Amino acid sequence: MRHLIRIDRNLVLRILSRGLGYPIEDNPVIGEVVRLSAKEAFVYSVLTSFGYLDQNEPDNMYRLTRGAFRVFNQAEQYELQEGIFSLSDMRLASTINNEVLRKPYIATGDKFIAPVEYQNYLSFQEHLRAISKKLRTKGYNINDFIVTPIRRSNCGTTSFESFFEFVVSTHFNRHDYLTDTQIPFYYGVGTPDIAAYKMPSTLKTLKKYQFLSTGGSPIELMAASVWGFQDSKSGIADGKETIVFEVKTNQLRAPQITKYTRTRIFSKAYEVIPCIKQPEKYAGLITANRLGQLLIYECPDPIPFSPEKQKIYLNWINSYLKMYLLANLRTEELELFLSENSIVLNMESLLGFIHTVEFDRLAKSVKEILIKRRTDPK
Repeated sequence: MRHLIRIDRNLVLRILSRGLGYPIEDNPVIGEVVRLSAKEAFVYSVLTSFGYLDQNEPDNMYRLTRGAFRVFNQAEQYELQEGIFSLSDMRLASTINNEVLRKPYIATGDKFIAPVEYQNYLSFQEHLRAISKKLRTKGYNINDFIVTPIRRSNCGTTSFESFFEFVVSTHFNRHDYLTDTQIPFYYGVGTPDIAAYKMPSTLKTLKKYQFLSTGGSPIELMAASVWGFQDSKSGIADGKETIVFEVKTNQLRAPQITKYTRTRIFSKAYEVIPCIKQPEKYAGLITANRLGQLLIYECPDPIPFSPEKQKIYLNWINSYLKMYLLANLRTEELELFLSENSIVLNMESLLGFIHTVEFDRLAKSVKEILIKRRTDPK
């Protein structure tokens, strides 16, 4: 028997609570919601593109996207993309620092994930206006709610891939993997939905300087500038590993994942599909049951893999992550830091610096700059 599992409000709540362990609370206006810290909610919003309830925005939500925080556009290449850095003047343009200046509520207080089912956009917007009014009447700050829209479909399926990208990323982060979504890869091959990397040396450094407590995403590497440093919660397993994931919520197979495994970079591969079926021969399967529990099935056959290709790719990932550490800084802090190393802030010199600076030294320097900022805000 093979069939998709219907995605509805209840399933989303159960996956977040039973699958990932976030607490459920009952809200008198919305019903059940899931509580996340401000930092966790920011990561959720970026990875899913689901927005904070905000009546100052045209569609009553303030949306963040993973695409706004881009650095490079192709694996093993160093061509900067408009995103974190402005290509016109190399200022730090899209960072958590700047988002918090635009919307201060992002940084403070716990947030609540509120799944909302709807049939058409007009009725959805009317519903958002109505619940905003009711929440205010009850004394709630509406900006503390992140709306998770679930569009109903006659066929019973819905496009909901970004939610499962967050779920899988979070699960593997907790097992000391570094993860990324909609990753820069190779022209002509495509864009994998998710990748997970076990990089013991890099993660050891990130934990040493308290940028991460377990694993994490590039988005989380930027978070120390707003939410501070973290204590390490676990040890670090030996051995390197690279995993690729392809997410589908409206079809039972994702054979395009073989485009990524044929590069021989990844040692494991998984389809991520809310369904009942056995894993395909070309990839494992990650799914969920109606209780919201995550189920992981391994690939029955080995996939093509080359340790040499993996090593080259992970060396590039190391440089890629350095750029996200720099995104903790303000432009003037970055410019001063580079000048102290006899470097002028421009594209060529910045990339040259990233190529040569040791990961440990960079993490240490960024932490020192952030500590100085807090003790001397001016």
